[in-house]
Amino acid sequence: MGQVLRQEEYSEQINYLDILHSDSKGWITKAEINSGYKQWHYRYNELLEQDFNQENVYISINTFYSTFRRLEYLKELKAQFIDLDVYKTGFTKEQIIMHLEADYFNKSIPRPNLIIDSGRGLYLIWLLNSVPSKALPLWKAIEEYLYSVLKPFGADRQALDPTRILRVPGSINSKSKTTVKVIEQYDYIYDLREIQNEYLPELEERKAKKKGRPSKTVFIHRERSLYYARIQDIIKLCELREYDLKGHRELILFLYRYYLCYFLEDTQKALGDVLELNREFIYPLSETEVIRATRSAEKVYLSKDKDYKYKNETLIELLLITELEETYMTTIISNKESKRRRSIRDEKRYKEKLKLEGKMSKKEELEQLRAKIKSLREQGFKNKEIMQMLGITSTTTFERHITYMKKNGLLK
Repeated sequence: MGQVLRQEEYSEQINYLDILHSDSKGWITKAEINSGYKQWHYRYNELLEQDFNQENVYISINTFYSTFRRLEYLKELKAQFIDLDVYKTGFTKEQIIMHLEADYFNKSIPRPNLIIDSGRGLYLIWLLNSVPSKALPLWKAIEEYLYSVLKPFGADRQALDPTRILRVPGSINSKSKTTVKVIEQYDYIYDLREIQNEYLPELEERKAKKKGRPSKTVFIHRERSLYYARIQDIIKLCELREYDLKGHRELILFLYRYYLCYFLEDTQKALGDVLELNREFIYPLSETEVIRATRSAEKVYLSKDKDYKYKNETLIELLLITELEETYMTTIISNKESKRRRSIRDEKRYKEKLKLEGKMSKKEELEQLRAKIKSLREQGFKNKEIMQMLGITSTTTFERHITYMKKNGLLK
């Protein structure tokens, strides 16, 4: 009997891992929380070989570019999820599921693909057609919406982190002394935009509402997008400087903790990530120094003070960001860099427009004309003959083409 039970648990784990990660391209975190926190990172095939029939075993729902379970390393967004702390509500798990089934699923929220008994609570998981981390602000907006709807049923505010780990079916919850198990499964894969369009229409206001102040929901979505871009830029700067941040360590860590607090809304996770980033520095600060240097970031976040909403110019000046480094940034850029990018975008749009109209840009016309001149000269034609053949009436203009071509090595 025991052997049969273990086989059933094993099958449930394989099925769960397969549903979540069979097509995953990134790293998946496996963690154990017993006497302290331990984590490892695996590719999908390696993950299947691990033992999950233990107490308090978790895996990440989303995947990572590298072996770090941090926001800036997110690679694929695989699912939305909500952790219901049922034991705090006064309801039973059965009562909550019946209530959600009758009044919520496919009405105010989509039907979850997995309902998991986590021990003292429930996990609701909505599977997604994988999208890159670039879609994280929208993912976060949907997560916030699901939380707001499910708050009366014990939705955990601290479990909205996209790097979150959840208990694995078949593992044991040491607090409840029960095995984590899948209660219900619904075979469907959602598109992120599908959930947005059907359940979060207020975000579309960004397109429709051109005048006046945006709604609170739209404003929060924009602000969160900015925080995420800032976090990515800070890490990019660390990479460009090969983590030799001496002279800017305190400020880098302060900004990182500040933006993480606002994006994750989880101060404990933000501090843990800041300490981990510090350990990557060539010359790291002590843990005490990191906490002291960045403490005010959390204080400002908790007070909802906006004093540290630095402008781009200020950040560039404080961090001594060079023009070359700016070209790698997403949002911490000067007006000059912004104009340069706008010029590139405008030129690209112009070329696309000409292409649709079957036309060439002036630059392309000149390149084609000079290629013809070169070809005719190589065939032995004289300059006057080439001018007649190409319809060039001005000798000065023709000579200018020849000079340019020789100067740039197009002619000998």
